[in-house]
Amino acid sequence: MKNIRLYLIVVSVFVAACSKEQEGHAHEEEVALSHTIWTDKTELFVEFRPLVVGKLTSFAAHFSDMTTFKPLTDGKLTVSLVSGGQGVRNMVEGPSQPGIFRPTIRPEKAGMYMLWFEVETGNYTDKVIIRNIEVYADEQSAIAANPHAPEDGNAISFLKEQAWKIDWAIAPVRRDSVFEIIRAGGEVLPSPGDERVVSATANGMVVFNAAGTGLGSPVNSGTLLFTLRSGGVVGNNMETAYRQARASYEKAQSEFERKEGLYREQAISKANYEEASLALELAKNTYQNLSGSYSSGGKQVKAGSKGFVKNILVSEGQYVQVGEPLAVIAQNRKLTLQADVPQGQFGKMRYIYTANFRMPHSAKTHAIEDFNGRLLSYGKSVSRDQPFVPVQFEIDNMADILPGSYVELFVKTRPRGTALVVPVGALMEDYGNYTVFVQTEGESFMKREITTGAHDGQKVEVLSGLEEGEMVVTKGAYQVKMASMSSSVPAHGHAH
Repeated sequence: MKNIRLYLIVVSVFVAACSKEQEGHAHEEEVALSHTIWTDKTELFVEFRPLVVGKLTSFAAHFSDMTTFKPLTDGKLTVSLVSGGQGVRNMVEGPSQPGIFRPTIRPEKAGMYMLWFEVETGNYTDKVIIRNIEVYADEQSAIAANPHAPEDGNAISFLKEQAWKIDWAIAPVRRDSVFEIIRAGGEVLPSPGDERVVSATANGMVVFNAAGTGLGSPVNSGTLLFTLRSGGVVGNNMETAYRQARASYEKAQSEFERKEGLYREQAISKANYEEASLALELAKNTYQNLSGSYSSGGKQVKAGSKGFVKNILVSEGQYVQVGEPLAVIAQNRKLTLQADVPQGQFGKMRYIYTANFRMPHSAKTHAIEDFNGRLLSYGKSVSRDQPFVPVQFEIDNMADILPGSYVELFVKTRPRGTALVVPVGALMEDYGNYTVFVQTEGESFMKREITTGAHDGQKVEVLSGLEEGEMVVTKGAYQVKMASMSSSVPAHGHAH
């Protein structure tokens, strides 16, 4: 019995050792190469096993559109293995799943090559070249030349399939102009001349046009806004004035016709004739002025320009007199952005160059140049009631910006040369420190602490922590952060 037990133990140890050895070999054989290349149009992340002469190799080529950061869902891909103008190629007509193409190559000779990936979609074509790709004579040489690298404990895995499902974007760290920035709160104001006040053209009681007189109602030039009725008020009866004007006009016309006949017969002087002509002209103008805006209901008041009703200054049934304001018509073609700048920044104001602004309901920061903006003026004094120095910019209202809204402005003053910058959306704040996520490979990321400088609402200066050309996550950084905190590694799912 002892011998049998000893035999079983030996066999078990031997089997376990063989299993471990086999597992080690299997793991060794599963080594894969990966490359990540960015162009202006495309991001290519490709994985494949080392190339061996005579062996069919499959590529998992992940293509993302650098405009939308979404996977390519159509098109054809040609992969070529080229050396000295010769080589082999293969083409696939479309992705096997969104964003992933799986072409194959069977190398014919050992040596150093270039890998060409040529993608053609309905929107664009692009060519990505990977240099210094070696083809090995046999599998043993390939395994020996590509040992497994130790895993980086700081690397964060975030798969393409995950990125493609969310609002995602990346951008390179680049060198750009930076300015001294004054951050200030402010307000959106209507531009001077962009509003028109509609006034009463007669005395009377106000009657609203139910179809066109309401706050925010769009109007065109000539749209009826109000009717002014005399309402039986003594001395201000418009209907009586209208009838008197018509009677005077008809009388003046009859008198002119009579004197015109007499003048032809030389029965009256030229002065008499011209006097009748002038009287007719005056009576005609008075009558037309009344009749043009008068109906049986009263004197009509119409909009003089296209826009919308911004404000109504009277109430239904209110009695008004000639010249009294009734409403404000705003065109909203131009707007004024007013920044309220602290007095301590006054010395920088002569250097003001331009500005960026952000509305409170939006996370997006706009440049005034995108709205044909320009600097109008800045204040030269302050008061107890107005302790801030106003700085005004004019913009075209091309984004339905609401006058009266509060706005945050980033006023640019003196240029400070060039520096490394990243989009503001890349920043993650941790207890007062700023970090970004750097994409080291197609599906690998690194958390990087950085020191920041000037911030203009769109981009932020990087003083340390990044190198030019590194790719940082600008949308989706929070999801990458969550992935870094996960205890489980997501299954890759890319078959090779």
